[in-house]
Amino acid sequence: MTPLTWTILAMAGVTFGVRLWGLLLPGTRLRGYGRRFLDAVPVAMFAALVAGGLPGADAIDGVWRIAAAAVTVVVVRRWGLAPGLLAGLAVYLAVRALGWA
Repeated sequence: MTPLTWTILAMAGVTFGVRLWGLLLPGTRLRGYGRRFLDAVPVAMFAALVAGGLPGADAIDGVWRIAAAAVTVVVVRRWGLAPGLLAGLAVYLAVRALGWA
């Protein structure tokens, strides 16, 4: 098997392992590192999805995408994931509507 195949299998194992862990341990209370780790998963998943789309088709568009991502990071840190998503999207859509990108 190729290294890519092993990587995909490892990623699938971790993903389904975490899901299985959640199903097998109902009512278990996590503390410390485990709790902080699981609290960070939604933000980390969002960051992984967005990061791939940051470099734009051209330099100007890419700058505005990065600006929208920066606004998103600031708002997520202060108010949470949903307001951050809306703020970043609003910045990017406003820039597009004004014709700057």
